[in-house]
Amino acid sequence: MLGGRQYYGLVSGVFREYSPATAAEKSFDADAIYGEIRRELSSQDRRTAGVLWSLMEIYGLGRDRIEHLYKLCATSGCDFLRQWGRFDRNLRNVIAAHTARAKGRSIPDSLLGDDGDEIVLSLAKSTAADFNLRGELDYIDRLLTALGDVASVVDKERTIDMIRWEKADSLSEFDSFGMATVLAYLVKVAVIGRWASLDPATGREMYNKLVNSMDRYGNTR
Repeated sequence: MLGGRQYYGLVSGVFREYSPATAAEKSFDADAIYGEIRRELSSQDRRTAGVLWSLMEIYGLGRDRIEHLYKLCATSGCDFLRQWGRFDRNLRNVIAAHTARAKGRSIPDSLLGDDGDEIVLSLAKSTAADFNLRGELDYIDRLLTALGDVASVVDKERTIDMIRWEKADSLSEFDSFGMATVLAYLVKVAVIGRWASLDPATGREMYNKLVNSMDRYGNTR
C-alpha cells in the first residue's frame, strides 16, 4: 500500500528486537511478536494485519471462515492484502488439487473460491501434469516437484513456505516503511514461528534470512 501510513519507528525499532538465536528455541513466540506489532498500527491497519495473520494460521478453520477471509482480502483497500489473498488461495488450491488427483478424489470439491475464476477452472478441468498453469503461476513447477516428493515432508513444507516468503518480498519490494513492509514481516514471523517449533535448525536459518533482509532499512547489528 504505497503512499499510506509510514511506520518508521516500527520498522527501525520493533522489527529488530529479536535475536537470531531465539528462532532456534521453542520460546520463539510468533503470536507475541504479532501482538506487539499490532499495537503500533492504526485501527484500519490493525484490521488488515488481522486478516493476514488469520490466513497464516488457517489450519483448523472451517471452509466458510476461510472463504470469508479471502473475500475480505479481495475487497481490502490494501494492495498487498488483495494480492496476497489471491496468491494464498491459488497456492492452497494447487496443493489441494494435486492431493485430490493423487488420491482419486474430486478436485472441484477440494477447491476454494469462485467457480468462474480462471485458476480454479484450470485446476478443476485440466488433465495436464501442471494443470496448464505454467504460464500463470511462476512457482508451479517448483511446487509440484516438491508435492511429488513423498519421501520428504519437511522439504515439501519448506518449499511451500519459501514460496510464501518470496511472494511477501515481491509484494513489499518498493515499500520501505509502509504497511506492505509490515505485512511482509508478519508473513515471515509466522513462517519462522512454525519452523521454530517443528524444526529449530530451519527456524534459525529463516530467522537469519529475515535479519539479513532488514539491511535495506539500515537495521544491522
